Amino acid sequence: MIQINIETFEQVVINGSAEKPIAVAFEISRTLEKLSNELKFTIAKLDPEDPNNQPLAGYLQMRALSDVRVFKNKQMVGGADGNLPEDELKKILQPFFLSEDEILLTNAEEALNLGQSSAAVKILQKLFESNPSNKKACYLLAKAKTMSGNRDEAKTILQNIKETDDFYNESKALLELMDFYEETAPPYDKAYKLASQSKYAEALSSFLEIIENKQDSEGKAKKAMLTLFSVLGSKHELTWEYRAKLNRLIFV
Repeated sequence: MIQINIETFEQVVINGSAEKPIAVAFEISRTLEKLSNELKFTIAKLDPEDPNNQPLAGYLQMRALSDVRVFKNKQMVGGADGNLPEDELKKILQPFFLSEDEILLTNAEEALNLGQSSAAVKILQKLFESNPSNKKACYLLAKAKTMSGNRDEAKTILQNIKETDDFYNESKALLELMDFYEETAPPYDKAYKLASQSKYAEALSSFLEIIENKQDSEGKAKKAMLTLFSVLGSKHELTWEYRAKLNRLIFV
């Protein structure tokens, strides 16, 4: 966060926005601060009580303490209410602070979380072809192809992700998920089949039931759940829900 006034505005905000977008705000809400860390943008704070800043506030059309204005390439390109719920504020601000590739990756992740693997493949295939060194795009494309049933293609893509690369652990978990197709022995067979069909909620519930019934002497169900958590991602609602259930079952 940078404190600005009418004298420093041009140098800090106008000229500075030529290098990267900057958000101007009177008040910095917790949500705005969180998004600045997540989207990696700078907040320029303008003191609303300084009468010398009033002409600048008028120029920016900032009429409420929660107003946010975004500058990019030396131009004011948008604004928002900083008190909006996080998901709404992020949706407005995100396009200003992410590259085109990053926005496409975000859209692809959202599609995957909604189970729309075909839509995700269309987005990610273009990214992969234009920049095969982007390991996140590689991993997400392999994940989308796995969900679509194209496991051999997914494995070929994952071979490009080495142990020293980003997304190696996630890729390893995805490869472990593919092994679920080979598992047929009870009591794990039903849960493995559900996971291999990308029916993750049903699979997690089935694995948890195996543990609850004390049928997991080999520890396969617990390992499978941890694999699915890695594949789904730490922010996925199923990960949150079933990690909590698994912890309660093991530690309580």
